Amino acid sequence: MPRSAPTPCRHPACSLVLETPGYCDQHRAVAARDYGRARRGFDVEVGFYSSTRWRAVRAAFLRQYPVCVACEGHGHLVAAVVADHIKPIKDGGERFDWVNLQGLCISCHNRKTARETAGRC
Repeated sequence: MPRSAPTPCRHPACSLVLETPGYCDQHRAVAARDYGRARRGFDVEVGFYSSTRWRAVRAAFLRQYPVCVACEGHGHLVAAVVADHIKPIKDGGERFDWVNLQGLCISCHNRKTARETAGRC
């Protein structure tokens, strides 16, 4: 079977010739990083969740309510590590109101988020 012709690296101004199409070793990590940054730019909430105010509210809430409410409802005592918005921000939930927050463990939070995401489709 014939081999494909060598192709240049896809990074602009890189003249390195490769056996298979794509990026050279030097530019592969840069391309992956830039792709990830571009994808994260589509999510408006990324800036909110990394804000100083949200981090302070989250930390104070989890100090006050350190147990996962979903697990506690099933009789288990599991540490809450996520301050979850009961009514999601995308659905009009309040960002900083403690009434709209609940402490969840990671698995309960992932389960709740998956249900919410499936309901949007």
